[in-house]
Amino acid sequence: MASDESNPPSENPSQLQQAADAGDATSALLSVSTSATADDAKKAVIFNCIVVNFRQQGFPAIGDQTSRIVWSTISDTVLQFLGNGITACITEKGFHSPALAPVFATLKEMNQVTVVSDLVNGIAALVTA
Repeated sequence: MASDESNPPSENPSQLQQAADAGDATSALLSVSTSATADDAKKAVIFNCIVVNFRQQGFPAIGDQTSRIVWSTISDTVLQFLGNGITACITEKGFHSPALAPVFATLKEMNQVTVVSDLVNGIAALVTA
């Protein structure tokens, strides 16, 4: 029997592949997951608050954390709503957040661009439980 040596079968199939081959959905998803930390929960809340508030202000949905925010393109009034809304949302979820509207205004004034994942990380460093 001929074999394709350019693509030899894996001698050690990954845990994911083994679970998938066995049709074991639980093991497959567990193999690509890690235990949640308090920081993960905080960042999830922050990201969701950002997404909800940007959508409420009429921006296109933020599909992932690689989206970029060009602060100078956002009106002062909308920046105020975004900052206050995100701060309130985070607070409603049981965390303490500094006022974000003044920070957003500074980012606009300084002509900054922020990737959403960096915004989440920056806010997470300031937010406490």
